[in-house]
Parts: sequence; C-alpha cells; structure tokens
Amino acid sequence: LLHSSSDLARIRMAVTTKQEPVHSGYEVFRADKHSQLNYRMRGPRSEVARGRPTFGQSEYDADANAAYQCALMWCITGDIAYADKSKEILNAWSSTLKSVTGRDAVLMAGLGPFKMVNAAEILRYTGADWSPMDIQQTETHFREVIYPVIKDFAPFANGNWDTAAMKTVMAIGVFCNDLAMFERALRYYVHGAGNGRLSYYIINRTGQCQESGRDQQHTQLGLAHLGDCCEIAWHQGLDLYGYDDNLLLNGFEYTAKYNLG
Repeated sequence: LLHSSSDLARIRMAVTTKQEPVHSGYEVFRADKHSQLNYRMRGPRSEVARGRPTFGQSEYDADANAAYQCALMWCITGDIAYADKSKEILNAWSSTLKSVTGRDAVLMAGLGPFKMVNAAEILRYTGADWSPMDIQQTETHFREVIYPVIKDFAPFANGNWDTAAMKTVMAIGVFCNDLAMFERALRYYVHGAGNGRLSYYIINRTGQCQESGRDQQHTQLGLAHLGDCCEIAWHQGLDLYGYDDNLLLNGFEYTAKYNLG
C-alpha cells in the first residue's frame, strides 16, 4: 500500500546507519505514544459512530494509529513484540466491530480504517507470524463491515470525504486481492461523480482546489488522500502521479504557493 518492501528496507538501513535526516525523524516517530510496546488498546467496540451521534471514534482512531505505527516499528527494528502489538489490535477490532454509523459514517470509515489496512498489509507480508485464520477474519471484516459504508464514496459531501473513501476502497481492494474493488476506486479517481475525481478536486490547470477557499488543513488533507491513491497505484504498477498532465502536482504547487504567501 503506502510501503513497498524496498521502501521498508531503505528506512531500516537509514535508521541502522543513523543517516540524517531519517534517523532524527525516526526518533520522533519512536517516541510517539502510538509507537510503544506498552500502548494500551482503547477498544474494541461493536459499533463506532461519527457525527450525530459520535462514539468510539477517538478509541478506534487511536488504536488504528498504534496498529500502523507498531507495524512499521516491527519492520524497522525487527522486534517481533511490535508485530504482536499490531496483531493484537487488528485481531480485536476485526473480531468485534460490526457497524460504522452516524451522520459522518463515510468519513469515519474512510479515515482510521486506512491505517488499519496498511498495518494488515505490512504484517501479512513481512513474516510477522500472523495466523491464516486471523488474516481471513481481517479480510472479511474489511470487506463486510468497512467496505459497504464507503463503496459508493461520498458524492453528496464536500471535498475530502470522497477522497478518503476512495483511498480506503483502493487499499481494501489490494489487501483482499480483489481486482474489481481496486478498479472501482481507480475508475472513480479518473471518472467519478464527486470530488474524489482528480479533475473535480483540482478544478483548473493552475492547481486551485475545490477546497482552496476553505481552511488549509482540509485542502491539504484532500490532496494527501489523492497522493495516497497514487502511491498505492504506483506499487501496483500504475502511474497516477502523472495522470492528466501532472494535474495533482499542480494542486500541490498551488497550495504550497498559497501557504507561502
């Protein structure tokens, strides 16, 4: 997904040999509360909701951070205890969570779960001793609990809802080795009805974004989601980065220039 095996090997080597600025960045990452072997899981719950009502969101998102970060710590350090922590979180949520609800359910299912899927993909292919039964349970969970909430994306919503749903559909498609699901997201990136479509989020050749007049956190979030889609596609052998004459790059450059005054 976001990391190829060569990416992980490069990070590990840079940390081991204390190459800068990678090593300093790693030290910040290592010190984060979600990268700890003693991280105390806040879930799981059978239901989480966002936006009238909201419950379980902060617990899920924190645990998703920890699952993903500990999976990366496992790859960087080689300490299997980090993999075990990540597996503990994934197994708990995938066996317990049955529904994602609330007015903002699509956004809930498009954000935190993306980190869970990345953690799962890493563990599956790095010799983390994750049992086939637990892997299958996690596949089923993503396919039957998360995917139905985001499969039609969010053409009714502003800006980054669509992009969040799209990248997570794409990620689940890769983890489940489901080509049709992956292509559903890929086609939405190119021809979708909502703002997940690249040429609808970045509205002109100058790079102005659909959310450029909004707070810049949201503008950059939407661009980041599109970048995540590009990185996933890149690892499947597809170049979305250069699609439509580098339109995504135009969006990043316009936003960077705006924020630099």
